[in-house]
Amino acid sequence: MTTLGERVKTERRARGWSQAELARRVTRAGYQITQGGIAQIERRGETEPKSIVQLAQALGVSVNWLQSTRGEKTAGVTADDLQLSLLPSVRRGQAGARPAASPEPRQQLQVFASAQGGDEGALTLSNEPVAWLPRDARLEGVEEAYGCFVSGDSMEPAYEKGNILLVNPRAPVNPGDDVVFMREDKSGTRYVLVKRLVRRNESSWTVKQYNPPKTFTLPRKEWRKAHLVIGKYNRAS
Repeated sequence: MTTLGERVKTERRARGWSQAELARRVTRAGYQITQGGIAQIERRGETEPKSIVQLAQALGVSVNWLQSTRGEKTAGVTADDLQLSLLPSVRRGQAGARPAASPEPRQQLQVFASAQGGDEGALTLSNEPVAWLPRDARLEGVEEAYGCFVSGDSMEPAYEKGNILLVNPRAPVNPGDDVVFMREDKSGTRYVLVKRLVRRNESSWTVKQYNPPKTFTLPRKEWRKAHLVIGKYNRAS
């Protein structure tokens, strides 16, 4: 099974479910997804992180395994591991979910989805949170702190698909730090790169990645924000 879509199809068929039945079970959990959305995921072979969480919950498998085949297949997808509760974030017509809105819990950490979609391997970052997690003690009092799903593989093995980065936008960044670099275009789309900071000057960031090994520069006039990665959750289940 080489793609996420194939894993979804195999697990669905192993349970004797049609695409419509899987969609019904996802919807019954409080989200919205259609049979056509399931078909699209199985055919296309991928989907956005928030939909992976919802499919894993319905299928009873680990989010990490469903996304990357790593870790235990049935490691658990309930709220017990990270006390994960999903919030609305997708537009109508996307293959995903749309649970009912709820107030932002001040003691919890907002988590954004990411997806491949920019130049230089940049990821697009959702404008609305897709989940809330218990706030790490190191982020207490940092209201701007956030989590971010990893969907690329350029920083493996340090960060793998399915990990959730814990980010402190207030903290200064220094050479040797892992950093979320961010730029925003005129439409409001946010692009991010997760890299190790090597050095910096007034005009550029020099960064490196692990997979494949590469060192390059980012112009600071474009990549104006540099947010410190303080840690990660290994899986979202």
